[in-house]
Amino acid sequence: MVEPSATLRDWRLEDAAWYVAQLSDQEILRFTTESAETRTDQLRDAITKLAAAPRQAGFAIVRPDTGDLAGNIAAVLDDTDETAAEISYWVAAEARGRGLATQAVRELCVWIRTNWPAVRHIGLWTHADNIASQRVALAAGFHRQQSRDGYRTVAGQRWPTQWDTLQVH
Repeated sequence: MVEPSATLRDWRLEDAAWYVAQLSDQEILRFTTESAETRTDQLRDAITKLAAAPRQAGFAIVRPDTGDLAGNIAAVLDDTDETAAEISYWVAAEARGRGLATQAVRELCVWIRTNWPAVRHIGLWTHADNIASQRVALAAGFHRQQSRDGYRTVAGQRWPTQWDTLQVH
């Protein structure tokens, strides 16, 4: 079986309603920092600000077979270490299980290498119960860093988290 190729593209203002609609998905809310309270106008504002933020990158994951929106993936440069970046992602319910997240993570890592050449370490954290996302990280070449596992406060809750990294050469 040939792994599908995800397509990353810039978010467009007209994508905002689709994005906000995905925030009713309990899996997205359970395992990300997204809020079900996000409104379409807020998302449009965030898309506009993202385009002018050189230390952040965000892309729509688009299904290569249909061109339909499938998810969100983002990267941010570390505030104190120009050689480190962190990524995050989610995939809409109807697009899960197709390998799109793994391919999107790989594609974003290539984008980081090209656009932020000082980056030497890319990290991502997952909720300890998010086995699917942990599998994505491993399949995309990340390695578990148990010494960095711990807790994060997300929306006022303490989450057990796992940390994975990818060395960039």
